[in-house]
Amino acid sequence: MPLPTKSWTDDGALIAEILAGSQQHFEMLYESYFPRVYRFALKRLNDPAEAEDVAQEVFLTVFNALESFEGNSTLLVWIFGVTRNVVNRRFRKARPRIDSLDDERVGEVPSATVSVERVVDARRALERCERVIADDLTPLQRRIFHLKHLRRQPIRAIAAALGKSEDAIKANLYRMRRSITAGVEGMDSVLGA
Repeated sequence: MPLPTKSWTDDGALIAEILAGSQQHFEMLYESYFPRVYRFALKRLNDPAEAEDVAQEVFLTVFNALESFEGNSTLLVWIFGVTRNVVNRRFRKARPRIDSLDDERVGEVPSATVSVERVVDARRALERCERVIADDLTPLQRRIFHLKHLRRQPIRAIAAALGKSEDAIKANLYRMRRSITAGVEGMDSVLGA
């Protein structure tokens, strides 16, 4: 599939149109740069679902931070700076510890004692999440939630399965995240919002 060609000549004019509320201009920016951002993330993470999540987060960040673009570099360079930061945050996540089978401590199982209060708090948060999902999300959004978060499907596969565009799936994911974080205190840190 050929890459969309950049159809503007001045980054400043494009940004001005987007900041003035032009969805069409943001879509032009998105269509032009999404494939590059996705490929960059895929090459670094080697996971298509993670790369799609990164690309979605990058364009959400770009949209929210576009006013801060000073023009000291090209828009492409700035977007790749955002992409690099998002990818680097993914690498900083805690990774499971892997021990050698020859290690003496392999047979030891670490104690996972958790306070009763934390267990109760976690159960309450889960119940609130379930209520928000059942009461506030549309049937389509519940289906998308199931495919994305329980089945771990990439956005492209969800779009194909539901006969929707990838942008429609991303928009629904964004709305779902907002509904859940608004309905459940503390979930914004869990969902990365």
